[in-house]
Amino acid sequence: MTTATGGKWDRTAWPAYFIASNPETLRHAFEVNDHLLVAVNELKGDEDLALLERFIANRCNVFIDSGVFWLATGHAKAHGLSMDEGLSLAPDKIDGFDDLFRRYVETITKIGDRAWGYIEIDQGGRENKIKTRARLEGLGLRPIPVYHPFNDGWDYFDYLAENYDRICFGNVVQADPETRRRLIATAWERRRKYPHLWIHALGLTASELTTAWPINSCDSSSWLSAVRWGRHHASSANKRCWLIGEEFNYDPAAGFDTSTGHRKARRMCSYEAMFTTLTMQAMANEARAVLGTDPAAPRTG
Repeated sequence: MTTATGGKWDRTAWPAYFIASNPETLRHAFEVNDHLLVAVNELKGDEDLALLERFIANRCNVFIDSGVFWLATGHAKAHGLSMDEGLSLAPDKIDGFDDLFRRYVETITKIGDRAWGYIEIDQGGRENKIKTRARLEGLGLRPIPVYHPFNDGWDYFDYLAENYDRICFGNVVQADPETRRRLIATAWERRRKYPHLWIHALGLTASELTTAWPINSCDSSSWLSAVRWGRHHASSANKRCWLIGEEFNYDPAAGFDTSTGHRKARRMCSYEAMFTTLTMQAMANEARAVLGTDPAAPRTG
């Protein structure tokens, strides 16, 4: 029997694309896009937690990240380490782990059962992840395990797939395009052996990859590219094809609430992210109609 991970989710409601950012930015997006990802380190106090409560009350699917990427990045920068070295450190060897653990438990205890789900504190490699997850499960929490294909071994994927209803798939965000393609293709193929399994790709924007190999869900912060760099891409079937002209862009230097400012830019970006999810769903439905079966159905014959 598989372990049911925590949260309020619908396994039939896929595929989905979660937009990742801090609560303040998502405050300008949640009425348009209802798939939101927030990391624990982005919650600065009761006001931010109240925003998450507001998102949930408005029927948003709120996905909570542990904040480990932020923690490891900060430690690596402070100590002159690579990102991979920072992520591989045992929890007792990394600055701020105990504080993040405490904040994570407090947050999940308050809203975890009403969130879409929450990601385990995946610091320190396979053995440390197992220990920390057991610690969290001992507190009554049910986090979604994270699988890292570069380090964990495929036997660990099979273990997680056999024992949990959802997993997160890492090592994607920093991979080059060819490696990313191979990772997503392999995840899709291996998932077919486990028809119950939901795979969420961490740090992956929906694209032609998720059309060819339909992962259940993914997330990224790249939906805010227009706000960060003041440029937009036109897309076809979620593939970015060309830059839209300057006359269609918002001005990063403009006042926040002006007609060309960040508030409207964030709102527009949220609409684009919503259309990304709708496109994913339309393509999956078309595949079902053509194939007469689910595109991620288990292999037969």
